[in-house]
Amino acid sequence: MVLKSPEEEIFMNKTRAGLCTLALFLLLHVPVLAADAGPQTLQDAGLVELVALDPSVVLDIRYATTDNFVGKIVYPTAKCFLRKEVAERLVQVQRDVQSQGYGLKVFDCYRPFSVQKIFFQIVPDPNFVAQPKEVDGKPVEGSKHNRGAAVDLTLVDKAGKELPMPTPFDDFTEKARPDYQGSDPAARKNMLTLQDAMKKQGFAPIGSEWWHFDSQGWEKYGLLDVSLPQ
Repeated sequence: MVLKSPEEEIFMNKTRAGLCTLALFLLLHVPVLAADAGPQTLQDAGLVELVALDPSVVLDIRYATTDNFVGKIVYPTAKCFLRKEVAERLVQVQRDVQSQGYGLKVFDCYRPFSVQKIFFQIVPDPNFVAQPKEVDGKPVEGSKHNRGAAVDLTLVDKAGKELPMPTPFDDFTEKARPDYQGSDPAARKNMLTLQDAMKKQGFAPIGSEWWHFDSQGWEKYGLLDVSLPQ
């Protein structure tokens, strides 16, 4: 055993005391960083309420009613929330179709990831309902709706009456495909009018549902499971 001189012992004791004091200071004064739990509110996530930007848009949020393929209420509120940029471009679509004597009626906007899981259990067909996937309890795949970057909608006339379309909303048949050629000509014309107006503002239709449009730039928005407000 190597014996230390009295001076060395004093130095070592002071060093230990100093380290203990520093550790105590850090414990008391340096905040502990919490694990990233993601945004806690829709506002934190950068979502806005569509009618706050343009109250002339008609809302018919079906999942806040029993008039949907689930047959029950799954949303606590009949409101439309979208990423701010997406909502602003949808307002431009509204102005475009209004100049043609029409208006927009919206069926669905932002959808929490937890609701997506419910929908896929009922309709496990990725052609109509995007399959939600998780890794270590975190969403990694889902619908553009879960990102606040997709919208389901149709056209209405000046009185707010829906224009004829190839099928009703949430019709899970081939007749709902935009390329289906067996639709009534007037209904198909209305669908193409809606598509043209949406495409002008950067919204892309999908192959299985005439009412669904994905916003350009959707990939820069993360999947969300923030609850809708009461």
